[in-house]
Amino acid sequence: MANLCLKICNQDRVGLVLDISRVLAEQNINILSMEVLPDIMYLEIESLSPYEEVLLNTQLGEIPQIGNVNRISRMPHQEREQELKTVMDTIGDGILAINQQEIITHFNAAAEKMMSCKSGKIIGSNIKDVFISKVPLLEILHNGLPYNNREIIVTTVKGKNHYLTSGRPIKDANGIVIGAVAVLKAMKDVEELVYSVTKPEINSFEEILHVSKVMEHTINVAKLVAQNDSTVLIRGESGTGKELFARSIHMASPRQEKVFAPVNCAALPDALLESELFGYEEGAFTGGQKYGKSGLFEYANGGTIFLDEIGELSFSLQAKLLRVLQEGKIRRVGGNREIDVDVRIITATHSNLEEMLRKNQFREDLYYRLNVIPIFIPPLRERKEDLPLLIESLLFKKNHRLKKHVKHILKPAMDKLLQHDWLGNVRELENVMERAVSFASHGEITQDDIILDHITPTTSTVTTPTSNTRKLKEVLEEMECCILHETINKYGTSRQVGKILGLSHTGVLNRMRKYNIPSRTDSL
Repeated sequence: MANLCLKICNQDRVGLVLDISRVLAEQNINILSMEVLPDIMYLEIESLSPYEEVLLNTQLGEIPQIGNVNRISRMPHQEREQELKTVMDTIGDGILAINQQEIITHFNAAAEKMMSCKSGKIIGSNIKDVFISKVPLLEILHNGLPYNNREIIVTTVKGKNHYLTSGRPIKDANGIVIGAVAVLKAMKDVEELVYSVTKPEINSFEEILHVSKVMEHTINVAKLVAQNDSTVLIRGESGTGKELFARSIHMASPRQEKVFAPVNCAALPDALLESELFGYEEGAFTGGQKYGKSGLFEYANGGTIFLDEIGELSFSLQAKLLRVLQEGKIRRVGGNREIDVDVRIITATHSNLEEMLRKNQFREDLYYRLNVIPIFIPPLRERKEDLPLLIESLLFKKNHRLKKHVKHILKPAMDKLLQHDWLGNVRELENVMERAVSFASHGEITQDDIILDHITPTTSTVTTPTSNTRKLKEVLEEMECCILHETINKYGTSRQVGKILGLSHTGVLNRMRKYNIPSRTDSL
């Protein structure tokens, strides 16, 4: 049975506590706890029978200066402890407190979740018995100094955990350190918080300027594949906007609220790229961070990772990437444990991967894992009807950036822009427009202000999987037909296919007729 708690109203006098204690002793009642305040006393004793409780109240009431004696549900210190626990459990960060004897006194719900330990088993234990590794909280007991945002790896019987922690001493009225308290943040939560605050504005399909049908078709295909988690391989010449498409696919996908992590595989040496992608354990190599580091696959868990210039990946990294695609697991450099990751992978290249396969420069198994959904971005010379729109947009942006007021492009200048082949695509156009705005005078761009790059084309930038005789429209239609076939075979009804692909029922039927895909009696 629950203990009996009493609130005794009184007029304070010397000897009152002694008189109350004498009454309890005569009835052989043990005092479990007592709180004495001016004119109020609280008692916690063992449970009594109804008769014994009435007798005790009568005897207490006969003591001089005793007023009302009332039963209460719990002692004031118990209420304070419950209120403190409620407050601590509503905090999202882990809170851990110890006393002067290194005994854990507080361990909130967030800390339970982080460390997979129940507070009932932790509170009352020596902190050295719970944490195998040294924790900075103990330092406070000896030096009394707080610490801020210290990165630590905490080792418990449950394993290793990575945290950012801040600690403060607990002092008595005389300034003596009688304990310490620490706040713990899981590094994954810290990284997500930093990303949410600092992430750049990610592009969407609405920002891809175009009027050409070939670009419209490419965007529609990309919108379709954005709705699922299929691996996408974006093909196109340098400067066509492959990363723009990758970001747009991410923003149109269910993962849009999570991390988008781009990395250029050609920009880093193999060893550095491996550690950036997969992370490394403590001591994996000289100069690494003290506690190791998580890689981009862990950082982007739940989101999207974009691997640009995938053709530049070394054979060893190709093998590790293949395992991520097949198993959804990574292993840090220098580590021996596998870590599950849920990441959508989008890759891009301007290289001819098929030629690299023939020369044994790219793994065939990885190629087929990456080439699930190929998207071919047309070069600017094949969609020149988009040039005026792009030119006007770039004129506005360059005016703003360079603090100029160029309002017009004279017709000879525009003709010169429209007749150029743009081997560097949009990136080359952007450079030319920046030069033109810089050199322009009197608020208009003349033919002389258009200074073009002159690059001799090479055959190393072929992007189609077969020969260059195939038109882009043919390749895109073939891919659309393949997607329709697979989706219809998987989901059966055209209405369900429409929901999956984001098309109307009529749109699905029209495409089925276009590609001569037989209708099924249960699909209408």
